[in-house]
Amino acid sequence: MSRIRMFAAVLLVVLAPAAAHAQINFEKTGYYVAMGDSVAAGEGAMPVTNGYAYRLYDHGVFGRKPEMDFSNIALRGARSWEFLNHQVPQLLCTGTNPRPTVITVTVGAIDFLRGDQNIAGIAARIAEGVNRLLNNGTALVAAPVLEPPTGLPGAGLPCPRLSNVTILVSNYYSIPHPDPVVNAQLDAALSNFGPALQFFLGLVNVPAGSRVALVDLYTPSIDRQGLVLIERRLGFTGPLNFEIHPTNAGHAFIAAQFAAAWNGLQ
Repeated sequence: MSRIRMFAAVLLVVLAPAAAHAQINFEKTGYYVAMGDSVAAGEGAMPVTNGYAYRLYDHGVFGRKPEMDFSNIALRGARSWEFLNHQVPQLLCTGTNPRPTVITVTVGAIDFLRGDQNIAGIAARIAEGVNRLLNNGTALVAAPVLEPPTGLPGAGLPCPRLSNVTILVSNYYSIPHPDPVVNAQLDAALSNFGPALQFFLGLVNVPAGSRVALVDLYTPSIDRQGLVLIERRLGFTGPLNFEIHPTNAGHAFIAAQFAAAWNGLQ
């Protein structure tokens, strides 16, 4: 028995380099970038790589996985300000090739949860981020994103805007809070956020070859069970201490809504 085990161990050592060398590198024809807050980052999923952005990439929604590059630059706790002033410049000013062909955005809930009740203002900042992605360096962007002051050629000039890109921006799913007062406040914010996004995104100039669409998570989530961690153990410990993140089922639901929006554009 020991000889068989020894032979198997030797075989694994011999074959391992061959298996590694057998990997094929495909030419990349697309690049998917996820932006936003903890929902986009995969918070709530177990493991986090079951988050909706990873599902969209892993299931090849935007293109065959071997031919797609993928980055998730979403951040836990990110607000519309971080999206506008940090994530957008990071994406515009990195010299990747190919440049992003698909972008998903979920952001804005943290603004409200931290006390910003100006839903229209939150939506306007998100739309301005999309505007900068598509129109940076033109008269349509009052405060363009500039190359860092490195002293190298091109420093201080506007970072090149994106072209031939599809940007999918979502609102949020319904959050069933057990306290009637808090639930009413949450629902008012969530139900108004989608229309506000739709309005301000509609004001963005979308160059030929690019597309912008709103992904509605709120309407199809109403009265759905099991999508949010607030309904699970330790998800609710008090009126102001509750879990807003999706469960694995919630992330699968979000991915399905993004996929449907994408397919509707084809």
